[in-house]
Amino acid sequence: MSTTFLNKIKDDIYSDIIFLKKAYNTICIDDLKDIKISGLANRFTVKLSMIEEYLNNEVPKLIKYLFYIEKNKQAYKELYTRILFKLRSIKQIIYIFHIIYGLVTLREKAKKKVSRRYLSLADEYIDLMSKEMGFPKNLLFILTPGNSYATIPILEEKISVIMLPFTNLTKPWKWVLLSHELGHIYFRYSRKNIIMKTLPIIEEKLRESIYEKEGIKNYIKLWSRYWLEEIVSDIIATGLCGPAFLKMLILEAIEHDPTHVHASHPPLDIRALAQIEYMCLVKAPNKLIQTMKNAWKKFRSGVKEASSLPEYMNEELVKRILPPLADIIPRPFIVSNWDKFERIIYNFPKIKDEDIRFIILAMALSDIHKEL
Repeated sequence: MSTTFLNKIKDDIYSDIIFLKKAYNTICIDDLKDIKISGLANRFTVKLSMIEEYLNNEVPKLIKYLFYIEKNKQAYKELYTRILFKLRSIKQIIYIFHIIYGLVTLREKAKKKVSRRYLSLADEYIDLMSKEMGFPKNLLFILTPGNSYATIPILEEKISVIMLPFTNLTKPWKWVLLSHELGHIYFRYSRKNIIMKTLPIIEEKLRESIYEKEGIKNYIKLWSRYWLEEIVSDIIATGLCGPAFLKMLILEAIEHDPTHVHASHPPLDIRALAQIEYMCLVKAPNKLIQTMKNAWKKFRSGVKEASSLPEYMNEELVKRILPPLADIIPRPFIVSNWDKFERIIYNFPKIKDEDIRFIILAMALSDIHKEL
């Protein structure tokens, strides 16, 4: 039995750590004015140093101990496997750090090729919206261009990297879609509570309409892994941005079959229903709700009916899980501020020096796009 591969894997990971530490330090030095990047680089460098120390001190001890238990094949294999598992876990962390390094370099390019001002305003928008969600004060949000709207939350380091398409950086009216990504981050922080309050309701409803145990098991897995998180993220987004989010979601999804269930996303019919019903549940102003209903009707009335919603993803099921979600999620920002928003959109775009959150929402709803 040999430890050659263990040492080679360890050395390979070590070389990655050295590269990444230099890379993050270089980014930090190149742009000292970017407080967010400096914060990210400092936190990641500390984490990388901790992993480096573990690789240099603890892993060699474990590998060395293998020689002492070589005759006990079962114990040897158990420890060998445990070391492999630990190295694989470290490799996965390094992989995420690699991805984020690539995204951060895109952020740096965006400052030069697009506009440092737009990136700064988008940062401000994200920070202001995040404060409405009650996130930990030391949670760092890093906004960066990417291929699509997505988020990489690293809860242990209290860092969340949020992406938007490069082309949307200069389209502030589409920044309302970033609120959905904040919803994903909120779900990750509150996942245990949300799952505990909603999954039993989902399972009960599934058992009423589906009789195959294997089918129920598969659908519960999909609900807990994907669909519930998407619905919660939509509810968070509509709570922050109201009808502006639903409108931008329709534009972004380009869904020709709103009843189609995707493996990772609920059908658009269900997503729209959840948002509108949630607003009704929290007693949002009638005009707000009606604006959402009108936007949805305007889109949905022109789409050909292809199929009906399945039993494992229908209106009744979604309506059942909304009350416990309404109890968990913070009071919607747009509901508390609808009167103020109405005054702003009535005078838009003439109004000046107003809260960027309301200006973004006004752009999205009015289709009047102005320079920020």
